[in-house]
Amino acid sequence: MLVEDRIYGEFEIKEPVILDLIATRPFQRLKRINQYGGVDLVFPDRYQVSRYEHSLGVWRVLNALGVSREIQVAGLLHDIGHTAFSHMVDMALAGSAEDYHEKNMRLIEGMGEIDSVLRRHRLKLLDADDCPEIKRSLPDVGADRVDYGVRDYVGSVNSGSELGKRVLAGIELAGREIVFTDPATAGDYALTGLEAMWLCIYEPSVACVYQALTEIIRTGIGEGWIQEEDLFGDDTSLFSIIESNRERIPETHFKLFTTPFTVEEVPEAEADFNHIKLKVRYFDPPVRVGDRMERVSALNPEFLEKLEPMKAKFEARKKGAFFKVIFAES
Repeated sequence: MLVEDRIYGEFEIKEPVILDLIATRPFQRLKRINQYGGVDLVFPDRYQVSRYEHSLGVWRVLNALGVSREIQVAGLLHDIGHTAFSHMVDMALAGSAEDYHEKNMRLIEGMGEIDSVLRRHRLKLLDADDCPEIKRSLPDVGADRVDYGVRDYVGSVNSGSELGKRVLAGIELAGREIVFTDPATAGDYALTGLEAMWLCIYEPSVACVYQALTEIIRTGIGEGWIQEEDLFGDDTSLFSIIESNRERIPETHFKLFTTPFTVEEVPEAEADFNHIKLKVRYFDPPVRVGDRMERVSALNPEFLEKLEPMKAKFEARKKGAFFKVIFAES
């Protein structure tokens, strides 16, 4: 199977179990789950990255690192349980833990196909959270973060980048930890990741869309016009339910998806939305320099200069930011 990837270029998948898993209905469903949770509906020229694309990217990183087949499988499937609109359902139902999808993934139609493939290949599905090659605590990076640190930037600005190829050639395993081997590549990756997190999570227009959709989903579930099984369909099917119930939704919330707008930060009394983000995301991975390890922030003054004020913005968002939406004149 040949894959033409927007950040790694062309690569081929030959491993039978990986090909069999990709062919299952639950994995194919990831093509219809956007990485960013509804923002793609508002900005159709940007943010067009699917969980399918990202999952293949995580596998590509792990395969390049030469990890075991079991860990490659865990990386490929690490997002298999995502609901429609990705973390928006997590935020509506599970709050800061963002783990509703992980606890309820068996509601996805066809999950038995995954089980059958794994039995046929005599593999047990590892928990990606237990595999440091896939996931590590910030500011370290696992394959998941290696991929989205570049992919989210490319998707949010709708522009190609050669950084993904450089990153793939410039990382290695130190035990079970991913480290960079080239300080310049590590610095570019950390700077790009910082910008990606702003554009995909904290940027005011994006933040308002997230807040609106989270509140819509919470209301729909509370009032019963969104059923739990609806959450495990895809973005299109869930948004169709939302559209058909638009009279139940505050006008400003739904209008974000139909009318161009700008956003201003305002006092609480004037706000349409209060965006709170409890998870602070930035990357400061280790770099091998001779016989020692150093963080990017210790090696790259430009990154350090940008990191500190950005961290302050991220930390401030834990307390919330109040935004008012100004719609374009019709």
